[in-house]
Amino acid sequence: MVALWTPMRWPNAWKDPATLSLLKGTAIDYLLIGKGDDLGAVRDRARQDGLHVADPEALPAGITMLKGEWPGVKMARGGAAQMGAGPTGVPWVDSNGWNIRLAMALHPETSVWVDAPPAENARISADSYLIAIADSAAHGGRWVLSLDQQLAAGLAGQRPDAVAAWKRVAAAAGFFAAHKNWSGYAPAAVVGVVSDFAGKNEFFSRELLNLLGRAGQHYRVLPKEGVSDQSFDSLRAVIYIDADPPPPGLRKQILGFVQAGGMLIAAPQWGEVPGTPAKADEDPRYSVRTVGRGRVAQANADPDDPYLWANDSVMLVSHRYDLVRFWNGGATASFYTMAPDRKQAVVHLLYYANRGPDSASVRIAGRYRAVTASTIDQPAVPSVKMESQKDAVEVHLPQVSQYVALELET
Repeated sequence: MVALWTPMRWPNAWKDPATLSLLKGTAIDYLLIGKGDDLGAVRDRARQDGLHVADPEALPAGITMLKGEWPGVKMARGGAAQMGAGPTGVPWVDSNGWNIRLAMALHPETSVWVDAPPAENARISADSYLIAIADSAAHGGRWVLSLDQQLAAGLAGQRPDAVAAWKRVAAAAGFFAAHKNWSGYAPAAVVGVVSDFAGKNEFFSRELLNLLGRAGQHYRVLPKEGVSDQSFDSLRAVIYIDADPPPPGLRKQILGFVQAGGMLIAAPQWGEVPGTPAKADEDPRYSVRTVGRGRVAQANADPDDPYLWANDSVMLVSHRYDLVRFWNGGATASFYTMAPDRKQAVVHLLYYANRGPDSASVRIAGRYRAVTASTIDQPAVPSVKMESQKDAVEVHLPQVSQYVALELET
């Protein structure tokens, strides 16, 4: 397991080493400090305090740094009253989860950090910081804690409102540092996306991951070079959209998955598809053929719209296989992971609006006998109710914050 540090970008305005006292008792253990001579005393004191210290521009081996974006509901230029939305009218949510998961698949030996500082002169609420921390940590990465200028100045001046906000931010970082074992859980998935995620395939394949998450589809990232027969375990479908046909070995593996009952959603570049036309599954944008016990849905035109492909894949696979469904949740996302022994699971729930819901419900596929809900503010959320269904459970939540961890036991 890779080391899971809790990183922070040290504000350049904090020249006094005494400011390091803010970190006492927190989970923050890795500081990115500028190399100016005026911060030399801070660097020295931090090392004396047992903290890891690095130059933001020269990170040591073992860390993959991603350029991210501030997570949350994307606002239009008109301000808070105008939220960006897609053609369906659903609020457009920015998240770094897909990028973290891709980096972990491509570089499994490294810790993944997200660099997404607040916009210049922005004033960020404590709740927004919580979402920034949870959005990365829930997916197995770490957001590089970066303070807006006003909060940094307030903390330097020990303003009560700034200190109160800082305590909430530090508590959020501490919550995930206390649950490092979750990083060893494997993502549950309905579809697998097979690609090299590079070169001429980079934009489309990566944006497809982003938009699958926004569509509520649970996916597995499958780098082309590392695909094995076990890569398809528990999947309903595989998506192949690279600009070149798959190598013979990979083609054989995927068709074996299809013949056993799976589904392939492919671009025309896949090449000739065996089997017979599946007339009962006619689709205006895909030619569907039966191959063994499974099906191949091959697009009639070259892929040019990741948004359309993400939503088409959900419909082709069918909502009946959804792993997580929300009611009264608003702008939501989830990440469903299983312990290696499959006796425990954690479903991370993220609510990207300005506050958490007051009466949300969530359906989770799987047979479970018990559930515990926790938030950054409440280690055990009271009044959580669970109803068992045939092959799923439905969890009813009281008023909660913007991040909830549901720990489930079989």
